[in-house]
Parts: sequence; structure tokens; C-alpha cells
Amino acid sequence: MDYMDLNNAEIAVTTQHLLDCKEVKDYWVHMSDYSDMGEFLCACSDLFPQEHNPEYRYTKWENIPDSLINREWICPNFFEIRDTLERLDESEREYFVTWSEHFGYDITTDDPHMMVAHYQDMYGTNIVETEEELADISEDALVYTSISGNFCDMLPLQYEIFDDNYN
Repeated sequence: MDYMDLNNAEIAVTTQHLLDCKEVKDYWVHMSDYSDMGEFLCACSDLFPQEHNPEYRYTKWENIPDSLINREWICPNFFEIRDTLERLDESEREYFVTWSEHFGYDITTDDPHMMVAHYQDMYGTNIVETEEELADISEDALVYTSISGNFCDMLPLQYEIFDDNYN
């Protein structure tokens, strides 16, 4: 897959009838303006009110990988994929795509919610807090009060480090 920024995806929409008539008329559509495929297709039909059963054609697109669109087709779960990928940081999306291809997932047909959940279960999520967000946290909240269960998983080290006899 190519670079994926589905929130900024744009598509040039026309119809097969206009292409057959050699009429160069397409409309750039911002996919962020729509929440699902039904809403998108209704907006497309509003663009071409003179056609009763238009066959939509997508002549150009930006910020959409070729696996989700071609000249005659747009992935039916495009909006579900877009909304699901919002759960990942921009930097994680490239790794997610590589991971999904490596493990044989197909984002166009597999459940994207399940895929992202499985990816996050395996690798966790990187939460990056800005300095402004950290400034709002009190100093008491920054004190680490616990120890990881995996810190010392070998029994001899547990006794050596946490023995009560410090003499």
C-alpha cells in the first residue's frame, strides 16, 4: 500500500456516460465530508442529476492507496477503514500496513476493527504526550509507585533485590 492519509483523501468523480461523450467534467470530492458510503454516493448523484443510473468513474485520487480505489471501483468499506485507522498514530499506520501484509491480512476485505485491535494487542499503542499535556499533570501523579510484574521474573533475583535485610 502507498501512503495512507484517508482523512485528507480526495477523489475526482465523473460518470461513464460523460466519458463516452468525451465530455471532460469531473468533480473533486473531499472524502472527509462524508461519514459512510451511502452518504458519499448520494452526494455523487447530486453532482450528476441529469443521469438516472450513473456509473461512477474515479479519474484521479489523492491520499488513497491504489488497493482501495481504481478507475471503476472504490472499496465498499472505505469509511470503516478510515475511521478505524484513526485509532493509530500517523507514524504507526505505515507499520500497521506492513504488519497486515506480512500476516496475510487484506484491509479491503478483512474487518479493519479486528485488525487494528489485534495489532495493538501485539505491539501496544505508543502514547506520546506533549509538554503542554505534561504541564497539566501534578508532580504527585508523576511518581512511579509500582513495579512491572516482568521486572524480575526469575525467583533468585527477586530475593536478592527485594530482601528486607539491607545489612
